[in-house]
Amino acid sequence: MFDEKGFDGVTVDEIAAASGISRRSFFRYFPTKEDVVVAGHAAFGERIIDVVKARPQDEDVWTSLRRGYDVLSDNVERDPEGAARTMRVVNSTASLRAHTLEKHISWAAGLSPEVARRLGAANACRLEADALVHASFACLDVALAHFAIDQDASLSEKLDAAFQALRPDHMR
Repeated sequence: MFDEKGFDGVTVDEIAAASGISRRSFFRYFPTKEDVVVAGHAAFGERIIDVVKARPQDEDVWTSLRRGYDVLSDNVERDPEGAARTMRVVNSTASLRAHTLEKHISWAAGLSPEVARRLGAANACRLEADALVHASFACLDVALAHFAIDQDASLSEKLDAAFQALRPDHMR
């Protein structure tokens, strides 16, 4: 419905009717219309943090961050077309893009301390850790945006390419 009419072009009443529930019931399940699209996103943050923490301690931080996003790519692989549709809606809706930024800030609160710890005492600069974490979000967003447009490769492959582009030995 959102992919056809745009997020802002669909009313809560239309969503409720299509779901066979009342408007009142809709708001019992979802506090806002945005939550219909993004309700499950917050849980991914904890899972990503857990994966990064569980990675081998001698692995470079950039690789650990990349592997953390396997949680998302594995989920996308279950329904790539549905995921691409959702990503197109998010990318075309200001309020949903704002939610993505809020999600990244929330995830960074858990990821940055782990990255700083793994960088070690000599490099435990919070700025460096934050830069790496937020650069990883940029790679995620670029991979998701490209996947939403064209599923010529898996999200995992697009993530690999985006992360590779920011490796120091790859910069031109």
